[in-house]
Amino acid sequence: MTWYADNAHCYSPLGFSGISVLWYALFVGIPLLSAFLVAIFSLPLGIKGLIHHQFPPKGVKVYQPTVIITGNKAKIKSLGHIIAPGIFVAIGVWGYFQVDKMPDGSNSNLDFSICQS
Repeated sequence: MTWYADNAHCYSPLGFSGISVLWYALFVGIPLLSAFLVAIFSLPLGIKGLIHHQFPPKGVKVYQPTVIITGNKAKIKSLGHIIAPGIFVAIGVWGYFQVDKMPDGSNSNLDFSICQS
């Protein structure tokens, strides 16, 4: 990413400022991508845990003898698996509002001689 970050002012992907694209990717794109990747694995496990009132839920393969947790501990553990992707989404929403506060490169000394035409 340093190849792009060093010369972001030279690019305009899809007509947007290269510096803006860099900030949105950093503050919004990466957290939302992380939320998606975490959700793929943790949401089904958390939802099944809430439905079956135990953790690990019924039908989930475990690779060693595991004590099945029931009651409030199982509910808390299942909710943790559901909340984990939400934390990344919250960081992405927060980042969306922070992008406007980041420098856009309009008032800095940018060297356009390194840009290819």
